Amino acid sequence: MAKRENQQSGSNKAPVRSSTQVAVAEALTQRSPVRTTAQGRCDDCRATTAFQAWHSVDLPPSLNVEVSFADWKIVPKGARATIELVTAEILVPLGEWARLRMYTSLGSVPSNIDLFLTSQGNVGNQAIFVATHTLRAYTDNLIEFNINRDNATTNGSALICISGYIVI
Repeated sequence: MAKRENQQSGSNKAPVRSSTQVAVAEALTQRSPVRTTAQGRCDDCRATTAFQAWHSVDLPPSLNVEVSFADWKIVPKGARATIELVTAEILVPLGEWARLRMYTSLGSVPSNIDLFLTSQGNVGNQAIFVATHTLRAYTDNLIEFNINRDNATTNGSALICISGYIVI
């Protein structure tokens, strides 16, 4: 009956919570997102060294277009980056295809990773291809992409986003 009266009178009182619900809510609000050890070092420091970077590029008439992330200066000297997510969208004229490859390196050893593009259909006169890859790629310097197309006479565009963390 009291509940019905509160609803009818327009009262905005919060519902009564059990002591267990209150304790859980307090514990969640007090918990640090990064756990630390007794020595003051974090158990999982990925969040504190996380990065995200992107490039939006016009694709001129060409079979291959390089996209370098060197201008982001992601990897400090003496450190290593772990790339955990790559997303991309490539728009080319209707009837064309595109391919995407990521280049990284550890010292003088290169890594070439082909990323699968999925057709998302056509809008107007453009074919849309997207990629979303959860992966683990390492680099101490190089982060580049190659967009390979099957037509060197038309224009297109691309957006590539990466995220991950630095290990020092």
